[in-house]
Amino acid sequence: MNDIPVTSSPPTSTIKIPTRAVVIAVAIVAVVLFASVVEIEIGSSGFTHVRCDGQARLGNVSAWYPYSFIAAPYNGSESGELRVWENYTVGGVYRNLTSAIPTSVVSGDVKLGWATGGNWTVFSSGNSTVQGNGLSDPCTASMIAFLGPPNGPVSEAWGGGIVATGIRTDAGLPSSFNASDRCALINESADCAVSAHFDLNYTRAMGEVNTCGKLDVASLNVTGEQLVATIPFAWNGRHYDVPIGPSPQGGMFAWFNYTFPANGGVWQYESLPGLFGTSSGLVFSYSPCP
Repeated sequence: MNDIPVTSSPPTSTIKIPTRAVVIAVAIVAVVLFASVVEIEIGSSGFTHVRCDGQARLGNVSAWYPYSFIAAPYNGSESGELRVWENYTVGGVYRNLTSAIPTSVVSGDVKLGWATGGNWTVFSSGNSTVQGNGLSDPCTASMIAFLGPPNGPVSEAWGGGIVATGIRTDAGLPSSFNASDRCALINESADCAVSAHFDLNYTRAMGEVNTCGKLDVASLNVTGEQLVATIPFAWNGRHYDVPIGPSPQGGMFAWFNYTFPANGGVWQYESLPGLFGTSSGLVFSYSPCP
């Protein structure tokens, strides 16, 4: 290791900086840091952000898509509410549906929440710079799928189906569901019997709840948006999993309240990805107290 040369300190001198200059410099640094942290760009005419838009239309596919899956911690519970809104014109009739749906799942169960079926239009994707405040959400694939008019009729159904029961770790869960069952619920044809693809599995700890040796029940409150998923699509002899884009015709917002029993164990949790980089609820891995 090379020795670091030691030099004697030079005589101390005092430099006087006008207070006004200091204030201006701090303000400039603060603006730069703010723009960096929230991923907002400042254009010549104000704030801008990047959005992924559809470009050339490539085709259509009918598919069911789950807005949400709800998992409860082992030996614990989940309660909350899904707020689903949808605006469609079907057969020339405008429909404006807003549903507030209470949720309740217990001890290691994983449950399908709200699902929607309809005709998705697939486009090639490209980034656009949009005026106004907002987080940048650039394209992650060469295609993007959108749901809603004028792409065809849409059907809705409260899922409610149990995907798994009493599991300690949310792993090995399916990446699609039986869309034919969803079609049968609302007497639809097999045209809607394709399922979106998604990932519900716990893979890493993003946080932990530990109630070992404690007398009080613990809780976590999480807000969520619709689940990130892809639509299977065939084009030019190849198969693609196309990311779902946010639709002005529909969406979901949720409140999840998870409870953990006193002296009950250790729960590590991971946030399921939601659109816009948000959460879509939590999945868990449980260990008993030592």
